[in-house]
Amino acid sequence: MPVAGLPVDTLRGLLPIKLKADELRKHLERLGCDVEGYTTMVRQQCTVCGEVMETISSEQIPALCDICGCDFRSEPEKIRPLGEVEVIRMELLSVRPDLFDPGGLARALRGYLGIQTGLAKYDLKPGKCKVVVDKSTRREKSNRAYIACGIVRGIKLDESLIKIIMKLQENLHWALGRDRKHASIGVYDLDKLREGEFAYGTVEPEELKFVPLGMDETEPANNMTPKEILEKHPKGIAFAHLLAGFDRYPLLSEKDGQVMSMPPIINSQSTRVTKATKNFFIDVTGTGQRIVNKALNIVVTSLMELRPELTVETVRIEYADGEITTPNLEPQQTALDAGAAAKLIGVELNSNEVAELLEKMGHDVKNPGEGKLNVSVPAYRNDILHERDLVEDVAIAYGYHNIKPVLVPTMTVGNELPIERAKETARRTLTGLGCYEVMTLPMTSGENAYQKMGLDESDGHVAVENPINVAQTMLRDSLLNGLLETLALNTHHDMPQQIFEVGDITLLDKDKETGAGEHRRVAVAITGIEAGFAGVRSIAEALAGQFENELQAEPIESGLFTPGRGAKMLLVKDGDEPIEIGKIGEVHPEVLERFRLTHPTAVFEMDLKALTE
Repeated sequence: MPVAGLPVDTLRGLLPIKLKADELRKHLERLGCDVEGYTTMVRQQCTVCGEVMETISSEQIPALCDICGCDFRSEPEKIRPLGEVEVIRMELLSVRPDLFDPGGLARALRGYLGIQTGLAKYDLKPGKCKVVVDKSTRREKSNRAYIACGIVRGIKLDESLIKIIMKLQENLHWALGRDRKHASIGVYDLDKLREGEFAYGTVEPEELKFVPLGMDETEPANNMTPKEILEKHPKGIAFAHLLAGFDRYPLLSEKDGQVMSMPPIINSQSTRVTKATKNFFIDVTGTGQRIVNKALNIVVTSLMELRPELTVETVRIEYADGEITTPNLEPQQTALDAGAAAKLIGVELNSNEVAELLEKMGHDVKNPGEGKLNVSVPAYRNDILHERDLVEDVAIAYGYHNIKPVLVPTMTVGNELPIERAKETARRTLTGLGCYEVMTLPMTSGENAYQKMGLDESDGHVAVENPINVAQTMLRDSLLNGLLETLALNTHHDMPQQIFEVGDITLLDKDKETGAGEHRRVAVAITGIEAGFAGVRSIAEALAGQFENELQAEPIESGLFTPGRGAKMLLVKDGDEPIEIGKIGEVHPEVLERFRLTHPTAVFEMDLKALTE
């Protein structure tokens, strides 16, 4: 997790009571913050672009500016010292981005300490500005379809507040935006814009030019196309992967006017915020309306906590299929069973006491009776997705340190599950037979699981809805392709090779609550000049013998096996019909070629649970 340094003086200034250093740290830790301690940060400012940077006093000054790329090593006169500031360093809690700045943190502390409980009230003024969203933002090759905006008036900036806003923006990019993939935030000087109508749409890579943030507007070479920004600007190079595959790039601008930004990459220099800025225009663009709304809500409510005198105005967002107004600070309505919450935590609390604890965490609560609570959740809380999240808030407000540890009423003795004992037996047996154990990945792809194996795709496999890459699109339904991939990676080692794995596969199961279930399998693969059906069958029969079982083989036709050299394995029990528990055979030459294996290979896979019952 990233570590952030929050200015102590700013945080203390937002609390009506004075807390000593150790008291402040204690309360933050009880809120769930991982506090590293206090330290002194040195601030410097790039004189070229105005970027404010912080380093620990023992560290050297930055070598390069993050925004404009200015090299301070060759041009040290372009960095200006701004003095030192005491900060409290905390590991950011990704589920609570509303605690990333002094304003949000002070708000949470005031509630936790019982100073200001219940839902924080923020006054929004209806604004006259609107943003018209072009439908091209929903195209597959330009998809960044959602936006939320707000206007902030009457803010007074200094280096400290500028740095707080910049750090909040960066940290929200990490926590909510997943490094800008799902959401990115832009802040602009409103007085440099023509108020009224703004446009959020897309442009071709070389359709227009603008000067990106941090570049000198008087230098003609800095007037770049979107394509040039991705190739030359430091931020463009760093985040170009977010627009990979796009044939049109997102663009926010005045209606038929100057460019404001190319989300999620960079703002324009012409709308840059400076110490003289009095009014902001803020936008959040991303892949979902909820996530951009939450990010905007956090930014504007934190600013109102830091500077209560400022005014926030709403902005109308016009989509092709409807209109919304942002920011929207209406609380989320949910319910909680007070008795169930107290029981889960393990303390005795009545409905009124649970309601009071929730109010300390910033919620509004109505108690209609019979232990049911109607809870209004603040619009800046991104982590309340389930009733259990409210239970966690109750526990935090009650104090984990106040929960008295007690012994469980009954004592039991732990023991291994039968399947785990069987696994150890199988591992010892196969190791004793000269096989080496391997562990392969539980995720694979349809290409590796079926096409390369010469098999038809199974209807029973579990697919991943949003895979992180093309090599991990499903949960494995067999161990064999993992063993063949392992052999393929070790062809440079001496032959023969004998490997095995005892692991779980996943199959669809309508009888399971999750819709799928895991099954323990054991699989062996042998490769070498003399590897064949007889050798791998002897290993399978020796393994079955350890569980006092006997195997039979019945021929099958399969694209995995050489014709006439594959079989299904049957478990024979006295007086019962044989039960199919796996398959065995010599791997087809075409399959070997796909895995780039040059020696004969034989495999088997069987259901370990069936083998041991």
